[in-house]
Amino acid sequence: MRRSERRHLKENALAVAVAGLGQRIQSSSQALGMFAVLVLVGGLGAGGYVWWTERGESRAGILLSDALIVADAAVIPPPPSPISSGASSDDSQAPEFSQPTGSYASMDEKMSAALPKLLEAADAYPASQAGIVARYRAAAALAELGRDAEAADHYQRVVELDEFGVYGPMAILGLAVAQLSQGAYEEAISLLEQSSISDTESNVPIDGVLMQLGRAYQLAGRLMDARATYQRVMEEFPTSLYFPNAERELQTLGIEG
Repeated sequence: MRRSERRHLKENALAVAVAGLGQRIQSSSQALGMFAVLVLVGGLGAGGYVWWTERGESRAGILLSDALIVADAAVIPPPPSPISSGASSDDSQAPEFSQPTGSYASMDEKMSAALPKLLEAADAYPASQAGIVARYRAAAALAELGRDAEAADHYQRVVELDEFGVYGPMAILGLAVAQLSQGAYEEAISLLEQSSISDTESNVPIDGVLMQLGRAYQLAGRLMDARATYQRVMEEFPTSLYFPNAERELQTLGIEG
């Protein structure tokens, strides 16, 4: 093969190699460009999700805060009228009572005002922490108003949403109390027995659970179980605030036989 032909072949090979390298660089650049776009879009999506989540939490917190202003307001009942209290005629000239701003005349009045706000916060963002707190407080408000069946429904929802959180275990206790008020003694006892296990990791005080369990046993006519439960409070929690109550209940049960 002539030298000129060999040189021509080498030049052609070099040209092909350079062209191939250029195509690979171009392809790689396109791939890198597509990857960069995907990363950017993904980042925007994640950022949007975080922003939306934080925005929802913020809005839920605002709704809860507004509701708690009412739910935690002071209750200042008006004084009895001078005539009904047997006061003298001079006292009847006392200035007319004016309800202080931001207070309520009764607990029922306050809970009735707070309930719609609490439910609004709970229903708007049900899975948020603020929504869970709002639902728990709404259940407590319903129980205070004597609407035990509705209270039980909302306590059950809190248990489902926050089973391993702070409010889930407390909602179990609230649910049991609501069931007791409706005469569902065995259902309440089952819940309270489960919550009274000492090694259960819970923010609910076991001595308080035991006192409710003892009450449930009494209402169900299981007096031996009630005695054993109150005795457990005194033995396992000698410094408990419930100790005098447990002692008093034991004495009552002793009198009743």
